[in-house]
Amino acid sequence: PEMAETNTQSEMKEYYGKQIQKYDDFLINCCNFMDHESFSGEAEGAMRLLHPEVRAKMYGCGAVFPEAVEGCRILDLGSGAGVDCFVLSKLVGPTGFITGVDMTQEQLEVARRHIDYHMQQFGYDKPNVEFVEGYIEKLGEAGLQDGSYDIIISNCVVCLSPDKKSVFREAFRVLKPGGEMYFSDMYADRPVPQELKTNTVLWGEGIAGALEWRELMQLATEVGFAPPVLVKSTIYASEDPVIKNLRATAGGIRFCSATYRLFKPDDDSAAPSSRDPLMEVQYKGTIKGYEQGVPFSYHGPIPAGCSVVMPASVANLLLESRFAPHFTIKALPACKEAKPICSGIKDFLSVDPFEASSASSSATSDACCS
Repeated sequence: PEMAETNTQSEMKEYYGKQIQKYDDFLINCCNFMDHESFSGEAEGAMRLLHPEVRAKMYGCGAVFPEAVEGCRILDLGSGAGVDCFVLSKLVGPTGFITGVDMTQEQLEVARRHIDYHMQQFGYDKPNVEFVEGYIEKLGEAGLQDGSYDIIISNCVVCLSPDKKSVFREAFRVLKPGGEMYFSDMYADRPVPQELKTNTVLWGEGIAGALEWRELMQLATEVGFAPPVLVKSTIYASEDPVIKNLRATAGGIRFCSATYRLFKPDDDSAAPSSRDPLMEVQYKGTIKGYEQGVPFSYHGPIPAGCSVVMPASVANLLLESRFAPHFTIKALPACKEAKPICSGIKDFLSVDPFEASSASSSATSDACCS
């Protein structure tokens, strides 16, 4: 049976279909990630080729353009007018394929109207992108099959869903083993008060539906993902009048945007533990656009040619993923004194994004082999 539309979904359709026409229409700057994100040169080049009507609908709270995507099949949850899909369409090349899923007809019409324009801009003979109407909580109803995507992205959309566990469960289902969900979303440093959750505008702005960040750890692992790896986080400034008022009336609550990696491990992958052995990981510098270093986590880029130390369970996620050809990974010799990129399992996999945003200094300069 088809999923019945919830009141929240109906309200979000109206909000993003009628009220929000460009990012200047948002009350809070959470959804204008251009204010605080940097992009790879290739992503910047693709963004310059976007049709002006699509570019005007550039909503989101992060840059969801993962590395090593050439030839990949990528799914965008809540694709809107297609900004991220079209950028990734360029990055994956003609042998890759992008599927965008969205429930808002008005947004889908904009995206579909400009498919041919972007294919011409990218020099492709045939489209490598499609846009499907559907709910991110019920991807099966949109025709998406088990194990059919290498990567899933999402940009400030999970926070709009009334059933986040179903979103993660469905994402896990359609990912291939070793696949990755690379997504940006809004988080709170404590549970959002119930009275805020009934405010349609605050829900549409990504605030009222934000997960308390520890909830992500629980939901992700419950459906089968490895514990989340934090890539980047940005605390929203208290001088924003809406945020300032919320902090004053909701017990000092803070909000941040954060980008995480969720890997779908093989069934026989070992779960992280306090006895996790350490592994020496070296990046070969072979990912296009990231020859100098790859930004795997919030600790900073892993520089090419340098060794960093990771827990074996985390290093194995790299080995099981599309990153495998780009790294050499081996057991850490007892005499090796390369400084770990992390101080332990907990620090690597269950990081407080609010603390990380305040102290996001790179440890990689000390992690190179001498």
